[in-house]
Amino acid sequence: MKPRGIFAIVVCLFGALALLTQPCLAGEPKTLKVGGLFCLTGFGSSAETYIAQGAKLSEEWINEKGGLTIKGEKYKVELVMEDMKGTADGAVAAATKLVYDHKVKIVIGTVVPFMVQAAGSVLEPAKVLRLVLYNCGMPSEYGPQTPYMFLTYDSTIEGMRAALDYLKEAYPKVKNVAYIIPDDGSVPYLDKLFREKATSMGYEVATVGKWAMTTQDFSPIITKVLASKPEAIAFANGWPQATGSMLKIIRDMGFKGPVFGCNYDDAYQIMEIAGKEASTDFFIHQIDLDSPDMTPMIKEIKKRAEAKYGKAYGMHIWGFNPLYELKQVIEAAQSTDSTVLKDTWGKMKTIDTVYGPGRMGGLKTYGINHTVCAPCPIVALMAGKVKWVKWVDVYSP
Repeated sequence: MKPRGIFAIVVCLFGALALLTQPCLAGEPKTLKVGGLFCLTGFGSSAETYIAQGAKLSEEWINEKGGLTIKGEKYKVELVMEDMKGTADGAVAAATKLVYDHKVKIVIGTVVPFMVQAAGSVLEPAKVLRLVLYNCGMPSEYGPQTPYMFLTYDSTIEGMRAALDYLKEAYPKVKNVAYIIPDDGSVPYLDKLFREKATSMGYEVATVGKWAMTTQDFSPIITKVLASKPEAIAFANGWPQATGSMLKIIRDMGFKGPVFGCNYDDAYQIMEIAGKEASTDFFIHQIDLDSPDMTPMIKEIKKRAEAKYGKAYGMHIWGFNPLYELKQVIEAAQSTDSTVLKDTWGKMKTIDTVYGPGRMGGLKTYGINHTVCAPCPIVALMAGKVKWVKWVDVYSP
């Protein structure tokens, strides 16, 4: 074969190879970085570690499902986590690192009020879309002044309404309730809201007990609360470590009435800490992972958590939910721009959650229509066992 013929063949082969490889290069997905703010050490880390694990499961699930499709282009999600270390200063440092080092414009996470506010001092001015896991009713924490913040699930205000309604249903003879609140800045607001709801239902609020975030021995607080002779005791908030510890002390001191949480702590962890003997006549807003009444997504997350981490907790489900919602908002907006996402989400009436169909609300309650209200679970601890109760509808107008 002549040299010219060989050269022509080689050129044709390279051309064909280029054509074959071009679609693969064009099809490579882009990466969308999403920041994650969690307490991986310090205060709250015993629970938020599981939340962070749930968020990681959500990242993997989205990417396995093909990632995100935006204007015909594929994106994979990369979750970039920073440790808030359980302090306000740690929250500021972690948020600063996400914004200025990692250049993220979307962040999930933060639970405790002072850390939500501290992180917000960095994220709101930078116009970072925030998918926050919880809210304690403080106007400075969440409201018209936080336009880039969305509350991704029911919180204490929704929880106290549902809990008091169930108390009336399950324990109709109870006439007065004591209320225990962590001193995280939310006491004046939650105290007022709890009293208003309780008194409107005919309850007398026996006393309000406050505990510092650094409390190690809860005995003095419980002694004071029991001195008011309540017929039921309610917890406003508090991680499983605090709730489980107080439940054990309450039972050890001889109180046999109903005890309940207005928040969304994990009943399995609470029972592990309190012990089976103390874990009775207690209820809280959390799921029963073994109940057939769980949603298909909860069952899916449970399998993934068990496969990856050896055990599943309700906190895994909670941590999974924000990215699950974000995927819907991004694909509805067909954009990754935080302002476009904010505006799109703000106009949505409904959104699916891992807990079931959610509705957007909060304008009358919080001053901003950025609250996802989804089915609220009630689970009980009875005779040392986790017992599923039911789903209830909650909505903050």
